[in-house]
Amino acid sequence: MGAWQRNLLAVLVLLVWLAGLAWAWWWFEARHIKAFLRPAFFDGVEVSAPFAGGGIQVLHVWQSGCPCNSGHLGYVEDMTQRFSAQGVRFARSGAQSVEKESTLLASLPFKALPQDWDHWPGAPAVAIWNAEGRLAYVGPYSDGVACTSDSSLIEPLLRTLVAGREASVTRQDTVSCLCELD
Repeated sequence: MGAWQRNLLAVLVLLVWLAGLAWAWWWFEARHIKAFLRPAFFDGVEVSAPFAGGGIQVLHVWQSGCPCNSGHLGYVEDMTQRFSAQGVRFARSGAQSVEKESTLLASLPFKALPQDWDHWPGAPAVAIWNAEGRLAYVGPYSDGVACTSDSSLIEPLLRTLVAGREASVTRQDTVSCLCELD
């Protein structure tokens, strides 16, 4: 084998190696590095509240293993405890199992997402019904990747409902940190 053949073979091996490396990077990026902060449209088709008998009701829509959960979990647990003390009833939907992430969420009754909401944009998100059983809110906890009492979209709405006033935000465009539901 001549020198030029060895050089050609080396160049071919290098090109195949670079092509394999480029493919591996593309595959990894497509599979594991996703843009979770994305636009979404929430359209709250009127469905029954999770519990019979009225009262303000909140349905946490949660997807286990979602990177967006970490920016919301502390707020969700705190808000659930505070408003439970004021008579608001809570349930969860989305992922069946959340034990690894939150014992509080795991202790809430699981309710399947209504079939009319089979195109739900993602999680973490929430649906809220007023005391008369009418849908008052559907959407994310906040815009962005994290939620606090200051950045929450639902905190003012819950306070309004607890005070006995009306509120309705059942259709909205948003940019939020959301994962697809399984």
